[in-house]
Amino acid sequence: MRRPLLTEDLVPVNEFRSNLAEWMKKVEDTQRPVVVTQRGRSAAVLVSPAMLDEVEEERALLQVALRGMRESEAGELVEDEQVWAEVDALLRSKGAQQ
Repeated sequence: MRRPLLTEDLVPVNEFRSNLAEWMKKVEDTQRPVVVTQRGRSAAVLVSPAMLDEVEEERALLQVALRGMRESEAGELVEDEQVWAEVDALLRSKGAQQ
């Protein structure tokens, strides 16, 4: 996911409410999230479904990697075939979702 541009992708909640369809189109067109502010502070973030999917997929892969690191440190080594089977399963599930 691309990072929001502070000069273009911050919007006060009142303006966001008034122009919701335009902000939704901007998210789709730019593939950047929009940060909604309230009283000068970030309050919410608008992302496209594709951006959310990307974040969730990256999160799942990181969890698998961290689990592997913890298991390695504990001496619980796993065969390469098992690791690649899990990676392949994650990739297949991603392909099935698209």
